[in-house]
Amino acid sequence: MKSSETGREMAGVRVAVLATDEEHALAVATAIGGEWTVDARTAAEELEHDPTCLVVATDPTTADDLRAAAVAVDAPAVVFADGDPTAIGELAAFDGFVRDDGTDGAATRLADEVAWHVASGDDYPTALRERTAKVTRLHRVATELVGCESETAVYESAVRAAEEILDLDLVGIDVVEDGYFVPVAVSGGMEKTGYAGAGEIAVDEGIAGETYQSGASIVVDDVRERENEAVDKSDPGYRSVLSVPVGDFGILQAGSPEPDAFDDRDRELVELLVTHVAETVERLRAEGHLRRQRDRLSALFENVPDPVVRFALVDGELRVQEVNPAFESTFGWSTAEVIDEDIDEYIVPEGFEDEARSLNQKLLAGESLQVVSRRKTEDEVRDFLLHVVPFERGERSLQGFAIYTDITEEKQRQRELERQNERLDAFASIVSHDLRNPLSIAQGYVGLAEETGDPEHFDEIRRAHGRMNTLIDDLLALARQGNVVGDTEPVDLGPVATQAWSSVRTGDATLSVVDSATVDADRDRLVELLENLFRNAVTHGTGEEDDPADTEGPSGRRPDGEPLRVTVGPLADRHGFSVDDDGIGYDGDDPSRILESGFTTSEVGTGFGLTIVREIAEAHGWSVDVVDDDGLRFEFVVE
Repeated sequence: MKSSETGREMAGVRVAVLATDEEHALAVATAIGGEWTVDARTAAEELEHDPTCLVVATDPTTADDLRAAAVAVDAPAVVFADGDPTAIGELAAFDGFVRDDGTDGAATRLADEVAWHVASGDDYPTALRERTAKVTRLHRVATELVGCESETAVYESAVRAAEEILDLDLVGIDVVEDGYFVPVAVSGGMEKTGYAGAGEIAVDEGIAGETYQSGASIVVDDVRERENEAVDKSDPGYRSVLSVPVGDFGILQAGSPEPDAFDDRDRELVELLVTHVAETVERLRAEGHLRRQRDRLSALFENVPDPVVRFALVDGELRVQEVNPAFESTFGWSTAEVIDEDIDEYIVPEGFEDEARSLNQKLLAGESLQVVSRRKTEDEVRDFLLHVVPFERGERSLQGFAIYTDITEEKQRQRELERQNERLDAFASIVSHDLRNPLSIAQGYVGLAEETGDPEHFDEIRRAHGRMNTLIDDLLALARQGNVVGDTEPVDLGPVATQAWSSVRTGDATLSVVDSATVDADRDRLVELLENLFRNAVTHGTGEEDDPADTEGPSGRRPDGEPLRVTVGPLADRHGFSVDDDGIGYDGDDPSRILESGFTTSEVGTGFGLTIVREIAEAHGWSVDVVDDDGLRFEFVVE
């Protein structure tokens, strides 16, 4: 606002410009000086007189001392900064806001805002009073624009404001689409198409194109003095034109039948109007984009076939915000039940807590994770490929998604393939080595028997043949493990144990069934499991060998002469059962080694009997533990 327009200063009006940088404070003071006395300061205590108005020329949301100064000064306070008007508006100490967008019109808009706040009596020039009244009404239009729910409503409100507040007769707003200006709002009585016959206008044509391409306002005093303009010069309705860019997506043009109809003040007021228009439209477009993204994301979230959890960081902890229908059906927990909770407490099985904490720490560091782990579903513990995606990579994640892909069947097939490979290795070992040795022995003793006729040689032949029979039986048993167990049913462990005991040569050993348990099992395979355990107990628990040539079989007595005792009963603290003996136990550091394929401490054993036990248990989904405690105890946990 120039002093030449009023011819004198506004008597008694003192404006203070306060900024953290002295150079910036002085530049703003110089830009708005002329109508009043302006002081530039960098601290509130430097103010020599109480100002009539205080201008804070820095974003006050970043400096507590600026807010304190606005409270301490008994005068209206206006913010002049390129900040967030919403955030600044939440600070009650300030009475006005003008965006410092770096344009020439920014200082003029600030001067108008200050004039409006300090206006009083005869010291307020009539022209300035009228200008301030228009600025005030335009600020009210800004409030009206905020309430618009569509771009069309914003443009129509802006045209009305230009007509009613700025006294502009012919006004139109165009937006750019596919390289051309498209009219979206015009003054009443005008046609939207072509502005009275001007036709379709490209973005690089005429006054409109020059305005859009340069991003600067243009005032044309008389269009007839310009050549090749996109205005119908024969139309007496247009002599002067005011053309102002609307953001980076359109223009506002005003026309007048008189030449020299628009001055810089008109341009500044229209620029103030279109600033509000651009900010509102950009906000609506951003909100629309976010809304469309949210709708697409919501549809994807609801319809993705895998369970998904949306989480957020709340008070330093990852908390559930939402789960999709697939999660609810798989894990049995609804959004209402787990919202704002730690999902790990609901679906992480026992023994996997440390892994879950480690994954959370990586996620908080902004990493995307893809790991295989186990989780508790509504019915059982299953294998999942867990894919965790934060919203922002490389930053401390505030929210994201966890996707659970069930790979239980794939893991089961993988484990079955591993078992098949073990069996193939075992078959190769039996065929290439274990069967060849007793066959060679038998052939050697046949030759000796033919030469000497000694019957003892026939005993050795029988032993070799017996070992081959045992190996072949184990080989067939291992082959059968490639098939899944048959239908399971509740089986009483007592009668099954008794049946299995009667099928094994046990000598004087005894069987005791304590508090018989009931387990879901394939009865025939359970009998086979117990037979192998009993056979192992009677031979290895007594230190004897089950010599195939010995028709009486093992004695079933321990080295101290006492009968071996084998006990079958339920586990005390878990669902399952145990088979234990009071024999000599295992002379080694890790008793679980005896479950490994081909492992044996016997000269005549095959090392596959307990492998068969392990595979039958795994086929049922049971785990097996071996404990050396005054004998061997096999514990089967039924999950």
